[in-house]
Amino acid sequence: MDSPTSSVKFEGDERDVEKLRRPQVPGIPPAVPQLPSLELEAEPIAQADEDRKREEERDFAVAKQLDEILKISGDLPDAAESSRTSARSSGGGFFSSSGERQIDKLKEKNALYKRKCEEMEKLAFQWQQRARENHSQANRYYSEARFLQMEVASSQKHVHHLDTELKAAEHKLRVVEQQLSDAVNLSEVRGKELKGAQVFLTKADTFSIPEVVRKVTALNEEIFQMAAFLGEVLVYEVLEEGADRAAVRQHAAEKLLGEVLANALAQESAHEPREPSNPLLVQIVMQIALTHWCASLASRWTSYQKPDKEGEGGEGKQGEQKEAGGSSSTRRQVEYDNMLRDLYDSIRDHEEQAVAGRWRSLARTHLPFSAHGWDNTLMVGIISVMSVAGWAPRAPEELGQIEKRLASIFKPLLELRKATGEDVTSADLDIAIIEPRAQFDPRFMEDEYADGRASSRSSNAAPESVVSTSGLGLKKLSVKKLKEGGVQRHIEMLALPKVVLERTVKEALEPHRRRRRRRKLRVGRVVGPAY
Repeated sequence: MDSPTSSVKFEGDERDVEKLRRPQVPGIPPAVPQLPSLELEAEPIAQADEDRKREEERDFAVAKQLDEILKISGDLPDAAESSRTSARSSGGGFFSSSGERQIDKLKEKNALYKRKCEEMEKLAFQWQQRARENHSQANRYYSEARFLQMEVASSQKHVHHLDTELKAAEHKLRVVEQQLSDAVNLSEVRGKELKGAQVFLTKADTFSIPEVVRKVTALNEEIFQMAAFLGEVLVYEVLEEGADRAAVRQHAAEKLLGEVLANALAQESAHEPREPSNPLLVQIVMQIALTHWCASLASRWTSYQKPDKEGEGGEGKQGEQKEAGGSSSTRRQVEYDNMLRDLYDSIRDHEEQAVAGRWRSLARTHLPFSAHGWDNTLMVGIISVMSVAGWAPRAPEELGQIEKRLASIFKPLLELRKATGEDVTSADLDIAIIEPRAQFDPRFMEDEYADGRASSRSSNAAPESVVSTSGLGLKKLSVKKLKEGGVQRHIEMLALPKVVLERTVKEALEPHRRRRRRRKLRVGRVVGPAY
């Protein structure tokens, strides 16, 4: 029979076997601890080896115990056989059947335990195989972790190296930026210096000489149109009987017309007019007056005085102030112009044309010059001429139309002054006019009203006298330095000034000769809108 101790022991062994067959975590044996994936050191590995050895020893002890149990169970059939034999021999076979049944049960248990042992061996082998695989995987993870750790250390070292290079590059960049800033500042300073030097070194002209000649022609055309317009609107002034026409007008007209023409007009106006108007004479006289006025302003360096401001007194009060201080202002104007002109002549005699021309351009650009009050000044001069000649507008309102039409001359006059004084620096250009009583020379002047008369004159005839200039000319001045010292000045006429001869004035003053030559003389026709 089986002893109770043996039964209890087998039941405990079965529980141990079941305990081994049920792992606590699926896929990993309970005897093998969880290995860290990355940070696996030598001490946890040794601990795992010891646990595996203890597990193997325990499995071996269980197997040995089972083997002993099986041996005991194998001996029982012999004892039972002897018991059965003795029982049969002695007592008649009462225990024979029960003993056989016990033996069969023990055999079944023996077979069962053998199968269980085989299963346990297979299970132990599987667990050992898994343990080896996990150990190999843990070693692989450990190697990978060490490799990654070395990669991280290498990357950190590389990052530190790159950070050092970045700081060095930033330092170099700051140095380069500072150098660039210094270079830019120096470049701006040098640029300003070069720009200031180029002001005197450049030789490029804003306008070419033919363009300046065209500007002179345009201004002459405006003067001619204005004179033609005045020839149509001005008639002889009707005065009271016994009034002295010459005494009050002679001095004012000489400033614009010259002594010869002013005397002729004064003598003519002293008599009663033989006809209501003389358009040809008015045109000639006004053309001369406008030409001289434009020549004076085109050659002027500065207007000297500031533009007048309108005060509470109106135009009448301003006119009184200008009239009161006119003579002193004119003297100062002439003095300043002469001083600047002499200074420029000295610079031109001692410096190259490029330097002298740029100095003139800068001076003319920055010297104060204003067109304010031109309409009033020119109107005063025209009224003075009208007074000397004894002319008056056909209607009082036509005097305002004359003043409005004068503005058409100002724009081309300012453009011509700027072109000759500021825009052209490679040469010195100046307005050319002919002084009254000069001998007519076709090389330097042109007869405004020639009409073929020059060709009809004989070569032995005395030269004719010039009354005044009726159209502006343009001349080029150049200076040549002589080896022995000093300079030689040369004048080249680019556009001949137009003049009025004494014969033309006489023909305009004599009615019968004027009627005979009316078709031959050039009488202007007004172009443009009437005011």
